Amino acid sequence: PFAQAATRLKKTADGRVLDYWILHIGKKFVQRIIELYKPLVIKIIQINSMGSALAAEQYHTVLEAVLELLKKVHNVSCNMAKPELVGHDLFYMKELNDMIDIKRDYDFWLARQSCILERKMVSFCDYPFLFDLKAKILLLQYNGQLEMQEAIRNAFMHNFQTMLGAHVDTVNPLLILHVNRETILRDAIDQLDKYKDEDFKKPLRVFFQNEEGLDAGGIRKEFFLLLTKEILDPKYGMFKVYEETNTIWFSDLYEKEEEPMYKLIGTLCALAVYNITIIDLPFPLALYKKLLNKSSVDLNDMKSLSPTLYRSLVALLNHKEDDLETTLCYTFEIERDVYDERRRIELKPGGSSIMVNQKNKQEFIDLYIDYIFNKSCEKQFQAFSAGFRRVINSKPLELFYPDELMSFVVGNTNYDWNEFQKKTEYKGEYHVNHPVIQWFWQVFHKLEDNEKKKFLRERFLIDRNELFIDFRLVFLTGSDRVPVFGWSQTQPMIIQRSHTDDAHLPASHTCYNVLDLPSYSSKEVLKAKLLQAIQYNKGFNLV
Repeated sequence: PFAQAATRLKKTADGRVLDYWILHIGKKFVQRIIELYKPLVIKIIQINSMGSALAAEQYHTVLEAVLELLKKVHNVSCNMAKPELVGHDLFYMKELNDMIDIKRDYDFWLARQSCILERKMVSFCDYPFLFDLKAKILLLQYNGQLEMQEAIRNAFMHNFQTMLGAHVDTVNPLLILHVNRETILRDAIDQLDKYKDEDFKKPLRVFFQNEEGLDAGGIRKEFFLLLTKEILDPKYGMFKVYEETNTIWFSDLYEKEEEPMYKLIGTLCALAVYNITIIDLPFPLALYKKLLNKSSVDLNDMKSLSPTLYRSLVALLNHKEDDLETTLCYTFEIERDVYDERRRIELKPGGSSIMVNQKNKQEFIDLYIDYIFNKSCEKQFQAFSAGFRRVINSKPLELFYPDELMSFVVGNTNYDWNEFQKKTEYKGEYHVNHPVIQWFWQVFHKLEDNEKKKFLRERFLIDRNELFIDFRLVFLTGSDRVPVFGWSQTQPMIIQRSHTDDAHLPASHTCYNVLDLPSYSSKEVLKAKLLQAIQYNKGFNLV
């Protein structure tokens, strides 16, 4: 009854009063509502699944009232309140992943959005704050699959019309890129700019010039790895690297001719997400806040960029004495490096002659943060965002919070090496209890962390005349990070026997996640060969 009564209130009158009442009562009330009503949602779903008379008559009415109340409380707690009364993850209902068909619910929601169906049934997609990150990623990937299928279907229909005599050119059902390692950045820009927005919905396939290999995922990840490395090269000066945190942000310097580059980076980032590939672009959380336009960048975002600068600004904010003007002598200016010169830029008109004092210090900090994260990179970010949105501009993207999207894009560094071992498969005479396999894992688990990361990331190559090896596990993740939910989101590594002598090094069929491991005579020999392989990182080839 409380939920039904609360949701009947007019949004602009009594409903608004209730919002402020909840805000005033605060955290304990919100927690109590969550504790009471989340289990009720589960109970209602269970009753409906049993097909009882109550479910048939009252299911949608009662469920919608409860969900609308939770939606109101969530809006007050996570949007109106500054800071949040409770974390948004407290509203997650992980049980929904097993209790409802999320894909079917999304199909229904899409149909209703297109006015194909009337708004009579409840869709949980109207209450995305209940979905945990796993459910949101599922929806984003499912939407991507639907768009890919639609793009492929349209391409085949188009080509079928061509076969029937229509005077139109055939189109490829895939997004194809042919790139040269030496000119990978220019090749990518030139080719991506020729594609239409609808082409980015197609599955991506990459081919390196003069190199054999079918792209079963490994080549695509190699492409992303090499391209991001090239983009971040200081010679382009497109990003400023903050060494304290090893993060990057847009450079203050902007030339009109750089716009395609920034657009490419946005497109690259989105293509990686769309094609379920981790990308190594170490942007801070602020980028994802701006991209989703869900929350404002603030002082706390400076901590993830430059902790030293953050502490300085916090110290200014906490300074209580009235001697700011004489002690710190700050004016409304910011110092920036411009073409190797330190320049002072006014944060507001006449800022060079306005001293920071107790009355205006908050304004100074706000303008300082706004300059770094917004004004100094307005055009750069607009180009990046335009590139991102031409690939992904779907409803599921809006379900994410900034921190969730960031985790999905860049993965994490929480390595469960035991799980990695359990997920590995074996072919031929090798099996989990084979002596060589036992030696391999004993050696692997004793490697230093940086060596294990190289095992994930690096490319190892010896010339064909020197016992060729292309040993690399970039096919697993494309970086030294793993997907947000760990190894479960990667293809298993498959180990098979290659040679039977001690002369050869391990080798990999990168595109197919296959590791060729010789049948060495001892664990000591295996260790030496594995460590020898890790010292080489000279490029890509296919065994």
